[in-house]
Amino acid sequence: MASPNPTAAEMVILLVEDDIIIRLGVAEYLRGCGYQVLEASGSAEARTVIVAGPKFDILLSDAQLAGEHSGFALAQWVRKHRPGVKVMLTATTAAKIEAAGEFCSHSPRHDTKKLDTKIRAMMSERARRARPPASSAVAPGRRRKTS
Repeated sequence: MASPNPTAAEMVILLVEDDIIIRLGVAEYLRGCGYQVLEASGSAEARTVIVAGPKFDILLSDAQLAGEHSGFALAQWVRKHRPGVKVMLTATTAAKIEAAGEFCSHSPRHDTKKLDTKIRAMMSERARRARPPASSAVAPGRRRKTS
């Protein structure tokens, strides 16, 4: 029989986030606070996980999932198929970090500033790598000057 006030180690969170950087950062943070975390990259994958049957207590999902179904549609589906599961939707990166912090407020590892810094650094690195390299090529029809 489940205890009326389960500990973090007894609780399972299904984290649905289509941005891999945010999902990995938040999942690692929650695991560090003692939670078991199942991960899904979108609504379709989350439904596959849910239908497969693992028990989870909390759905923590991006409200603005990419693809056919939003986080709102997923939340409705979960409420219908898994009544009793707590549903939390977030939209911004700051809200996702704040939600993770709320779950971890019992933990000495409750430092959302580190999580925020880590996620922002990884996102900056991704943006830097996605930029095209500075062009040193000469425009067509022009010749480089030679000495």
